[in-house]
Amino acid sequence: MTVPLEGFHCVKHALRFAPHLVHDVRVRSLEQARALADRLAPDVLDALLSRATVAEVGHHTGVEADGEVPEPDLSVLHARTAPLVLLDAPRSPGNAGAVVRVAAAAGCSGVACTGTLDPWHPTVLRGSAGLHYALPVLHVAASDVRGPVVVLDADGDPAAPLPADAVLVVGSERGGVGAELRARADVVLALPMRPGVSSLNLATSVAAALYRGR
Repeated sequence: MTVPLEGFHCVKHALRFAPHLVHDVRVRSLEQARALADRLAPDVLDALLSRATVAEVGHHTGVEADGEVPEPDLSVLHARTAPLVLLDAPRSPGNAGAVVRVAAAAGCSGVACTGTLDPWHPTVLRGSAGLHYALPVLHVAASDVRGPVVVLDADGDPAAPLPADAVLVVGSERGGVGAELRARADVVLALPMRPGVSSLNLATSVAAALYRGR
């Protein structure tokens, strides 16, 4: 399966983490692409230019490519040394992509999604800036996941731990975590918030949970 890599940052991260999966790199101008890579990502400059052909490019950065979806690494569903983020039936592709970006930055073992959203949808990929290629991004059933389940919920304990091998379950902003995963929770974790502030967006909540103990 091939997906569009839209924009310099998406192509940059794909080239950095999985260059063998990047094909048909297109640039509006070789000179502009060189200047952009030299300024923002000199480590991928040679890989970018060696693959680039000049063509019409719709993205404002003047860089696009095609990427292959990697074979899913299902091992992270059963054993890991860093948390796995599990999005329970997410609704917003952009928010899901932002979570992938946060999880990659925090060194998570992967991001998995239940429900109907395709985690490799182009809008999700745009939201992650191509960081899907930095860690496994999977579509799963809730029953596929093993390990200590930590549910993020406002009714939880702000002092609860997040084990290194945890499955950090986050529900949609509107619906929260579904009954199946809530029933499996070993820990329910809350983020301390100022009175009167009812919620945070999805990616911000995940970031706060992952970084709070660091």
